[in-house]
Amino acid sequence: MTLEEMPIVLDNGASHLKAGYAGESAPRILVPMFTTRALSYWGSSEWFVGEHARALRQELPLSCPISHGQVTNFEELAIIWQYMYAKELRTNPTERPVLVTEYPLLPRYHRERMAEMVFEKFSIPAIYFANQSVLSLYAVGLSTGLSVDIGTETTNVAAVAESFVINESAKRRTIGGMDVTNFLQRILVSANSKIARFINLDVARYFKERLCYVALNLTTELLLEAQSQPVRYQTPDGQLVSIGQERLMAPEILFNPKQAGLEGNGIQHSIVTAIRECPEELRSHLCGNIVLSGGTTMIRGFPERLKQELINSIGDRMVNVYAPPHRNYSVWIGGSILGSLSTFQNLLISKKEFEEIGPTVVHQKCP
Repeated sequence: MTLEEMPIVLDNGASHLKAGYAGESAPRILVPMFTTRALSYWGSSEWFVGEHARALRQELPLSCPISHGQVTNFEELAIIWQYMYAKELRTNPTERPVLVTEYPLLPRYHRERMAEMVFEKFSIPAIYFANQSVLSLYAVGLSTGLSVDIGTETTNVAAVAESFVINESAKRRTIGGMDVTNFLQRILVSANSKIARFINLDVARYFKERLCYVALNLTTELLLEAQSQPVRYQTPDGQLVSIGQERLMAPEILFNPKQAGLEGNGIQHSIVTAIRECPEELRSHLCGNIVLSGGTTMIRGFPERLKQELINSIGDRMVNVYAPPHRNYSVWIGGSILGSLSTFQNLLISKKEFEEIGPTVVHQKCP
């Protein structure tokens, strides 16, 4: 296929919409998943999207149309898509099919409602829904393995065998990067009470992305931090914040959520449970092909600590953790690979099929 024929790949995340053309190595567009609306004196309104919306967050409430992987407001998602097509990709939605990435374990109606929006509001000619767990494996050249995706709000673990998700293995946890940010804010406020009012979520996120790391041995690292003087770092607005143990305590909740008051066990337990719920003959292969994706797995030291935890839990099986450098885009990259194949055209659901068969066609053609 030529570039003019390539489908558009859309990955709707809780933090960003990632968009671009199949066959390319990275998304062209990253639109923050925010909308807000300003009302005029005369009753008319104007929508603001992405960075334009975020710039108004002090004056207007922000809204995100996605919560824990599920679209909660299709009207606002459509507004973000309209902005993306008109202002960012600058292309007509009627000209190309789309590949839409999809979280595991979503209810059936979610896919049907998405297809309705695609065909009825945008008149997109054809669509295909691709499971994110499968796509993250495609990004590293695999069709069988264990996908571990940690995003902004949600963690998804699923075993994949020859491009099909083993449904019994799929695990979802409502914990992600936002929980790390929230916990970091709490403990930084506690340690810097005199300037607590300056430590908002944006400041906590700023420090999380630059300073946090996962300890290979938490006890040893805490002792080292306790023997060192806390370092003072400057916030974007010029405040000095003391940060010591906090930078490794915050991401520790991925392995021990209870220390932040969250329910459930750590990511390592979800992975071990998922593997044990798969056929015995597949388990060794899954242990040797654990694939990370999602921005939260980019925290320094996370892959090494996860591998150690799994070796401690699984024992004598060989454990291999894939941590590709661009894993925050792995799902999109996998979609780009799938959408560029010559056989992809055979997978598409056309607008005509949707109109003739009805919404259930999306389940017949998309596994």
